[in-house]
Amino acid sequence: MDSLRRTVAVLSGTVFLVMIGISIIVPALPQYGYELSQSAFLAGVLVGALPVARVVLDLPSGAFGDRFGNRRMMQIGLGIIAASSILPVFFFHYGVLLAVRLAEGVGSAFYVTSSLAALAKRVPSERRGRYMGLYVNGLLMGQILGPVIGGFVVLRFGLTAPFAAYSLFALVGVLLVTFGMESTRIEGASARIDLAAVRLLLRDRSYVLVTIGTMGTFFVRAGLITTVLPLYIHLNWGADPTLSITLTGVLVTTNAFASLLTLYPSGWLADRVGRKFPFVVSLLLTGAISPLLFLTTDLSSAIPVMFLYGLALGLHGPLAAWTTDLTPPEIMGTSMGLYRTLTDLGFLLGPVVLAAVTQLTLEAGRVSIVPFLVAAGWVGVSGVFMAFARDPVAEARKRAPASGRPEKST
Repeated sequence: MDSLRRTVAVLSGTVFLVMIGISIIVPALPQYGYELSQSAFLAGVLVGALPVARVVLDLPSGAFGDRFGNRRMMQIGLGIIAASSILPVFFFHYGVLLAVRLAEGVGSAFYVTSSLAALAKRVPSERRGRYMGLYVNGLLMGQILGPVIGGFVVLRFGLTAPFAAYSLFALVGVLLVTFGMESTRIEGASARIDLAAVRLLLRDRSYVLVTIGTMGTFFVRAGLITTVLPLYIHLNWGADPTLSITLTGVLVTTNAFASLLTLYPSGWLADRVGRKFPFVVSLLLTGAISPLLFLTTDLSSAIPVMFLYGLALGLHGPLAAWTTDLTPPEIMGTSMGLYRTLTDLGFLLGPVVLAAVTQLTLEAGRVSIVPFLVAAGWVGVSGVFMAFARDPVAEARKRAPASGRPEKST
C-alpha cells in the first residue's frame, strides 16, 4: 500500500474507532446530566464541556502538530481520552463527568486537529473531496455502530460501562497511529501560534463564510440531535431513562446510516462541479427538516424523519475540503487549528444555547417547538452565508481545457 493510501486508511480507521467510542457515550450524556442535576440546562452544559476545551486548544494544536509532528499529537490526544474516560466507571457523579468531558476535549483538540492537518497535507487537491469523504465515512460508520455496541454494553455491564469501552477504543487508536503513520514533523517549525497566518485567513471573506456554514452543522448536530432530542424523548414521549438512551441510540444510528448514503456521492459531486452546490443545499434542507422532529410521537414516526435528516446532513460531504481549498499549503496546520476553533464554537453553542432555550420554554414539563425552530433558523442562515463564499474548485472547472481535465486548485 502506498504512503498516501496508508495514511488515509490509518486516519479513517482511527476516526472510526474514536467515533464508536464517542457515539457509545453521547446518546446517554444528556440523560446522565438530567438525572444527576435535574436541569435541562446543566445537561446541555455537560454536552458542551468538551468543545469548551477544544475552542481554547484547537488553534495551538495546529502549531503543535507542525512543531512536534501530527502523529505525536494524535498519540497524546488519544492517550488523554483513554486515561480520562475510564474515571466515571469508578466515580460516577456530575462533577466527575464534567471534568472528564473537559479532559476529553483537550485530547480531542490534539487528535482531531492533527488528524485533519495530516490528511490535508497528504491529499492532492483534485481528489480532496473523495479522500476526505472516505475519512468522514469512517466517522459515520463509527456513529452507526457505536449506539448498537453501547446498547449491548449498557445491558450487559451497566450504565458506566460505555466509558470503559470508549477508553479501550482510544487505546486501539493509539496503536494504529503509532505503527501505521509516518512522522509529519516540520523541521524548524515553531510551537507558537502563527498570528500572521491567522490574520491572513480571517481576512479571507470566503474562508470565514465557509467556516460559519460549518458552524451551523456542528450547532444542529450537537445542539438538536445530541442534546434536545434525548430530552424530548424522555419528557415528551414519556420514556424512562434507560429506554430514552436506547431510543436515542437507534435514532442516531438511523441518522448516521442515512448520511453515509449521500456523503460519498456528495464528495464526488463536490470534486466534479464545486463545493457550493451540494454543501449549501445540505444546510438549507437541514434547516427545513429540523422542525419536523417536534412532530414525532414515537420511534416509528421519528425514524423516517431522522432518515431524511441524515440524507440532508450527508449532502454537505467533507466540509473541511472547502476550507483546505482556500488555504495556502504552507499554513495548513494553522488553518486546520483555526477551522476547528471556529467550528467548535458551533459545537459549544449548540448544546448550551438550545439547552437554555429548552429550559426557558418548557411547557408543563415538556419540550416545546422553540428549540427546534431556533436550530432550523441557525443552520438555514448558515447555509445562506456559505452561498456567498468563493469556490476554487468550481472556478478551476470553468477554466479547465476542453479535454475536461480540471486544473488543480490550491
